[in-house]
Amino acid sequence: MEKLIQYATRASSYDGAFDSTVGWAAAGMGYVIRTENGHLIVVDGGHPEDAEAFLGLLEENADGRPVVDLWILTHPHGDHYGALLEICRRDDLAARVTVKRLVYHFPEEFRDAKGNGIGYVRPHMEKILAVTGAEAVPPKTDETMTVDGMRLHFLYTPTDCSILNNPNQLSLIFTAQGTGKKIMFTGDAYHRNLQIVLWRYPNGLKCDILQLPHHGLCDTGHLEFYKKADAGTVLIPISIAGDRTMRSDMYGDSPAANRFAEDNADTVYKAFEGTVEIEL
Repeated sequence: MEKLIQYATRASSYDGAFDSTVGWAAAGMGYVIRTENGHLIVVDGGHPEDAEAFLGLLEENADGRPVVDLWILTHPHGDHYGALLEICRRDDLAARVTVKRLVYHFPEEFRDAKGNGIGYVRPHMEKILAVTGAEAVPPKTDETMTVDGMRLHFLYTPTDCSILNNPNQLSLIFTAQGTGKKIMFTGDAYHRNLQIVLWRYPNGLKCDILQLPHHGLCDTGHLEFYKKADAGTVLIPISIAGDRTMRSDMYGDSPAANRFAEDNADTVYKAFEGTVEIEL
């Protein structure tokens, strides 16, 4: 049976202060796809503190020792790749999983609004590749990859870094199409990223399941993108504090697009509500 699992990160239970003054505590993000014949595809994984629990989730859904055909890292933030890095830092955890291919694209020419690059992530990726022995696979825009009938289509891979100024904007945007449902993953993409995908694929965004970008926070989202996606199920890797704040009047109408995506869906799963399995 094909299924998608949204993992409830430890940080998703955070219920403290949450605003532009104290910071928007990152909720982390982790997804697992199990194909018809038991092959595993992973998207991100969460913070370092999620390493052991996320590995346990893989073991629960594997036929024996888990073998991950594709481990996809959406962008270079620790609440997304930290769990995998921590697994690779601990021999006891690394011995419990095999990763065949690591899919990521972290362009070294990128600079944020303050002129800082992402050189900090290179030794982390080198560590992961060295420990797992995985093949590094840099995806290209419009490229497809297939695992046991699950077809992944990469709609956005950052290339022109001159128009980007935040590592979240490096997020891969891609779909995963099984025998039944199509899933759209957006990582922590911002409005501009969604706009580019909308321009490229104006009639190809319809999906059954949509992962809301950047944890459903108000600094992202794109109404027309969501209308084209028209997803019946929405996944939000958000914390209790983040959800409460986005539903308050603190940021006015900024979260309106994300609210549309929620209201338009038949089912909404938020990470802090617990790990959930969705049959595909």
